Amino acid sequence: VNRIFGEPDGLDGALPLPRAVVALALRAGRPVWIPEEVTGTCCATIWHSKGYDSGNTLMANRMIAAAWEWTEHGRLPLVVDASSCTLGIAHEVVPYLTEENRDRHAALTVLDSLEWAAEELLPRLTVSEKVASAVLHPTCSMQHLGDEAELRQLADACAEEVVVPLDAGCCGFAGDRGMLHQELTAAATAREAEEVTARPFDAHLSANRMCEIGLEHATGRPYHSVLIALERATRPAAGTAASVEGGRAPDPTGRRPRA
Repeated sequence: VNRIFGEPDGLDGALPLPRAVVALALRAGRPVWIPEEVTGTCCATIWHSKGYDSGNTLMANRMIAAAWEWTEHGRLPLVVDASSCTLGIAHEVVPYLTEENRDRHAALTVLDSLEWAAEELLPRLTVSEKVASAVLHPTCSMQHLGDEAELRQLADACAEEVVVPLDAGCCGFAGDRGMLHQELTAAATAREAEEVTARPFDAHLSANRMCEIGLEHATGRPYHSVLIALERATRPAAGTAASVEGGRAPDPTGRRPRA
């Protein structure tokens, strides 16, 4: 969903999330790669949430079989850049897997990008420029995964003041429901949106594109991934090519880096 729906307007100079993730990883000395054959695989959540059991079963097994190869049979962790997708791959696919893929799944390490960035990247990065203020939207998936604290930790590295609205809750977007029934999202986010729009913020951060779109609809503000903000905050020297890509250009084709 991060590649399909892209980033909001108003993020001049920011990298798209997949490139920001690669740039951050290189900058921290923890390089990642995007599999060349990622096309045609996903977390299966969209089928699961709609009750399409046959599609869910097909995609769940396709995803885990692919992840088994990508991770060298579980040797490497699998980092997922959207919290709802992490929840899907790490937990929700399990009942739909074949016995073989269930054994494979048990050997995989599936990491949400928030947990991975907070534990593996942030200690190895130097923050060069913070914005004055940021507001956060913790998502339902983050609550299930238990990584709301990591969202806050990463945001603290990007902004001097970080605010979590008192009425922050489920945005009601629910996959694609917020596109088909915008009144659902409008009702679910009314109190949070009122709080967010009562004052200006320099950044509006989360880590799940559909939820970010829901908050954009509700507030008119450009919500985006905290990892995009972290990439900007840790550039060595603003305005240089090296600062944007951390000194090395992430391969946009996602080829695996040489050992």
